[in-house]
Amino acid sequence: MSKKLTKVILWTPPRCLSSVFYRSMTTLKRAKCFQELFTGSYYFGPERRSDRYVRERNGCISDVGLDLEGLTVSELTYDRIKKTLVSDYPNVDLVFTKELVYCLPESLYPDMISEGFTEFTHTFLIRDPERAIPSNYRVTMNEQFDSGYLVPTSGGFEETYNLFNFIKEKKGLAPIVVDAADLQTHSDETMKKYCEAVGIDFDPRMTSWDPGPCPSHYKIFSQWNSTVDQSTGFIKVKPEELPPVPFHELPHEVMGAIENSKICYQEMKKYCIDITK
Repeated sequence: MSKKLTKVILWTPPRCLSSVFYRSMTTLKRAKCFQELFTGSYYFGPERRSDRYVRERNGCISDVGLDLEGLTVSELTYDRIKKTLVSDYPNVDLVFTKELVYCLPESLYPDMISEGFTEFTHTFLIRDPERAIPSNYRVTMNEQFDSGYLVPTSGGFEETYNLFNFIKEKKGLAPIVVDAADLQTHSDETMKKYCEAVGIDFDPRMTSWDPGPCPSHYKIFSQWNSTVDQSTGFIKVKPEELPPVPFHELPHEVMGAIENSKICYQEMKKYCIDITK
């Protein structure tokens, strides 16, 4: 008898260790893993909602380095991405995708719990905004964009909280939530609990792997994953060992985003996987 196919979505704001989480999931055998498919629609497709990369490349978006199921940039519609995610993939036991919530239009929230998406388990990854948002700002400024300090301006936490509440209300059950801090302090325990919650088998390689390029659908984002490419697992560090965030150097817009995101983070943290049980 063939094993039942498991389908999982990991929703997250930017800079919440989601790329290394995705790297962890790619270590699993018989798994089909996707990374930020809706991001392609948001930035590059014909229905794009941001010209961030279009401006950077003087209107040219054909050279994003797309490698996704044979699709072209002109085919990165939201409808095509949905069909890609719900398609049948033979010879796999797991379909996993990690997605940035702000790249999903709110009008598509109902689609995420209907039709082919009813088979997906929705999970969320969050991180203290005092860590995630300054990191987002730093990387964005390194790209030298003139489109603002943060995309989105909320740091992505408000959108994540809204989708979390939508799914919780419609399904009558809170989705699974992981705090990135637990991945840094207790990676094995956290990933074991996550696997148990979504119905897959934990493999020790999920927290210890060989360095190498992390599979990516968009080469244009490669600089965002440079640390992940060199990683051999989740970086284990205690909160007190983390370097202090230079808040005094951050623009008031960034500090405002941090402050506005705290309640979203704190509310979702109430539903985090308990690694002590």
